[in-house]
Amino acid sequence: MAQNYPDSFDAVSDRVDSIGFDALSEKEQAIYTIWWLEAEVNNGGFHQYFWNSAGDNAAVALKSLKDIGATQTASLLQQAVNIAFNGKLPESREDRQIQLEIEEESKFEKLGELDFEFYEYSENFYELLDDYVAE
Repeated sequence: MAQNYPDSFDAVSDRVDSIGFDALSEKEQAIYTIWWLEAEVNNGGFHQYFWNSAGDNAAVALKSLKDIGATQTASLLQQAVNIAFNGKLPESREDRQIQLEIEEESKFEKLGELDFEFYEYSENFYELLDDYVAE
């Protein structure tokens, strides 16, 4: 993990609490969404990420990963969206949960395979994020 990333996340998280996610800059949204993606996937996989409120920002996380050059991680997230939602992210958490429950066992298994790929950390997206934020 890049050295200044945790401090950046804490500062951005405080801003989310005070002004809301939508008021954040693009770089702040990248910090926030990528941190939550990693936290949720490491805790319970892509299924958990989509199930929980962190998945509300999956589209922003995907764009942010592409913006910072984390193409492999972006690809994993896109594959997870394709598996869970036939390629189109639902608008609300409730809709995500309903769709996740359709053929849930099959989706859980396929998402689990992506989880293991994610855990390999084939690219250092924190370093990429630090470079992007420093620009």
